[in-house]
Amino acid sequence: MAPDALQFSPRHDDEPIPFHVCVDLVDATVTVAGELDRENAHHVVDGLAALTATRHRRWAIDAAGVIFCDAAGLRILVTAHHLARRHGCALVLERPSPCLHRLILLVGLDQMLELHPTGAAAPPAAGGHRPLPSAGPLRAGHPIRTVPTRV
Repeated sequence: MAPDALQFSPRHDDEPIPFHVCVDLVDATVTVAGELDRENAHHVVDGLAALTATRHRRWAIDAAGVIFCDAAGLRILVTAHHLARRHGCALVLERPSPCLHRLILLVGLDQMLELHPTGAAAPPAAGGHRPLPSAGPLRAGHPIRTVPTRV
């Protein structure tokens, strides 16, 4: 192998990606890291359920460590929002990772969830079209329909 060649070692399916949930009862924050998917999403609600015993009126989910989110992960965020409201609390999604923040914007959940990102995030699409790569099979863009908002 040439000395300047890149080495790549593929991830094996038997090596699970770690998922962590940490509940801070003092700050009323649930910190999430890893894949927020069908297998792990329920742990976030378990963490928020621990906050129901506190007197905090503002709950936070720190999602800076989320590396992947599927529909179940988004569903849990909506469930968490409703759980907080049922207990007279506000839920804030703090520092959503770039992939999670983009997904929330794409599906329109930014209209429901209160987001506190670390910096300004680029909109998911410019002018109603996906940003296009410079070359390759994905070069042809398709219009994106906007998610209707209730007035």
